[in-house]
Amino acid sequence: MEQNNPSPKISKEKLNAAAKKTLAFFARWFFMMSLLVATVFCVFVWQRFIWKADWSEAKKKSYISEQAQFSFNKDGYQKMVGLIKDRKNKFQNYPYYKGRDVFFPEGF
Repeated sequence: MEQNNPSPKISKEKLNAAAKKTLAFFARWFFMMSLLVATVFCVFVWQRFIWKADWSEAKKKSYISEQAQFSFNKDGYQKMVGLIKDRKNKFQNYPYYKGRDVFFPEGF
C-alpha cells in the first residue's frame, strides 16, 4: 500500500521546486535593489562633492591664509641636493658590466 501512495514524494519535490523559484525571485530583486541603492548613493556623492563643491568666502580666506605660510628649510634642501649629486656620481662612475646580457645576448 505504501507503493501506491506517491503523493508525499511529489509534494516534497513540488515544495523544493517552489522554494528554489521563490529564492531565485527574491535573489534577483535583492540584487536589483542593491544595485539601485548603490547607484543612488554614487550619484549623491558625485553631486555633493564634485558637481556642487563650493566653498564659502570665509573658508576660502582661511585656506589662502593657511597656505600663505611658507617655510624653507635650507639645511634640508642642501642635504637633499648633496644626496642627489652623490647618486648621480655613483651612477655615472659605476663600473660598466661587460658580461653576457641574458635578455639580449646578440646585442641591440
